[in-house]
Amino acid sequence: MMRSLRLLLTLFAIIASIVVVVFVVTITDDDQPENPPPPRAHTESTTANAPSTTSSQSRPPTVDMFGNRLEVPADDAGATLPQILDGRIDPARPDYLTAAPARLQWQRIWGGAAVPVSGSDGPARIDGGVAAGFARTPQGAALAAMDAIGRAYAAPDPLWQNVIRARFYGGGDALIEGFARSRASAPGMARFVTVPEGVRIQPGYRDDLAVVQLAVRSTSGYAIATWPMVWVEGDWRIRVPDDVDTLWGSGTSTVSTAGFGIWRQS
Repeated sequence: MMRSLRLLLTLFAIIASIVVVVFVVTITDDDQPENPPPPRAHTESTTANAPSTTSSQSRPPTVDMFGNRLEVPADDAGATLPQILDGRIDPARPDYLTAAPARLQWQRIWGGAAVPVSGSDGPARIDGGVAAGFARTPQGAALAAMDAIGRAYAAPDPLWQNVIRARFYGGGDALIEGFARSRASAPGMARFVTVPEGVRIQPGYRDDLAVVQLAVRSTSGYAIATWPMVWVEGDWRIRVPDDVDTLWGSGTSTVSTAGFGIWRQS
């Protein structure tokens, strides 16, 4: 149990910042015991039918701990944008696997985590605090990964359990129990889920599997967190390994974000 808790807390050292690294060390010290086919082109040229939940009553914007702009929708669960499919990245572009989706916006949800929404690749809807309707594209996979991570830690009871059931594939009760221990041990840690320094999808992307990598600040420069995404029942979900604990490795250290796309809101 303690090993699982330490691994869960290590997640935040990967996806947040140097501040989180110090925070996680404090928590863990207190608890110590002993040749693929080419990607399919998207040819749609219409506006998606799902209505926008963006509210005209949005609150003033704020920033994450690094000064990146975050919108604050009226609904704490966030708001979608109208989906204009013509805005999706052309698969022939050389930066297809790193380019940010059209009309990218970062939102603060439940007063904590930063999650992305776009006007081209989803999410298309937010129901009961769970975002869904991500495009079957590299951008859609990356958006879904970051959304799932943020909501799993920011959503209140019992919504976060629903997020895990809907946005993760595999893990079952063990995954939910692990998140529960992590959330209980460090209340408020969702605010450390910030806008990443870089985003990319590994070469070999196919429309049923996308390996998303996020570059975030760390004590030695940057850490790269890797999230395998699978297309299941019409949407992207984080693929949980058979050994749940291995989902949270320590990440790969790097001194540069070369090769990553910049996904900050302009």
